[in-house]
Amino acid sequence: MTEFESEKKNKTEFHEATQAKRIKKKNKIKSDKSLYDVFTENKSAFYGIIFYAAGLLCGAFIYKKCQTDALNELISASASGNFTNLFINNLGFYFLAFAAAVVLGLCLVGFPFINLVALVIGLYGGINVAYYYINYGVKGFGYSLLMIAPFICSFLTVIIFTISLSYDLSKKIYDITVNKSEKCEKIAYGAYIKKYALYAVELVGVSLINAAVVSALSGLISL
Repeated sequence: MTEFESEKKNKTEFHEATQAKRIKKKNKIKSDKSLYDVFTENKSAFYGIIFYAAGLLCGAFIYKKCQTDALNELISASASGNFTNLFINNLGFYFLAFAAAVVLGLCLVGFPFINLVALVIGLYGGINVAYYYINYGVKGFGYSLLMIAPFICSFLTVIIFTISLSYDLSKKIYDITVNKSEKCEKIAYGAYIKKYALYAVELVGVSLINAAVVSALSGLISL
């Protein structure tokens, strides 16, 4: 091995060792994060889940106290029908919630109210689950877990990401406009629009899958 090759090898080994130390240090910093740090970094998502859970409880309570024949017919009609009706019903409600989250994200003071979207979705889910459980007992609860819960969770995941994105956008607009914060960089609206577009496509996809599965299994699984 020549002196040049030996020097080159030593430099390569030194570079690899340096990179390994950096990666190890970075991983250590990540592992040292406390639960509070994790919560702080993802607080908008955590708050969204909390508001959704509160909505579920409130929705179930509201249905139990205020159930009527008209409300039962409305819930039954929205959960039945052909593929097209199911797709329109699902997409209509959740896309409306998605649009509300986007609008609040573009508002100067939208961030304090953004989690109300998750609360409304929770109310919707709680009313539906309570309808099946109260009217059909354990069989209705099982039907909810099998036919409703998976898709509500899918919709909720997309909405929670949208809420988190909108909270961040609205907070930046507030800091730049009201607080005149110099730490805030110029808002890259293009990046936000791309993410919103991706979430919108995911909503359409989940609505299609939900409508297809429910319409296909409606003849096999019934109450």
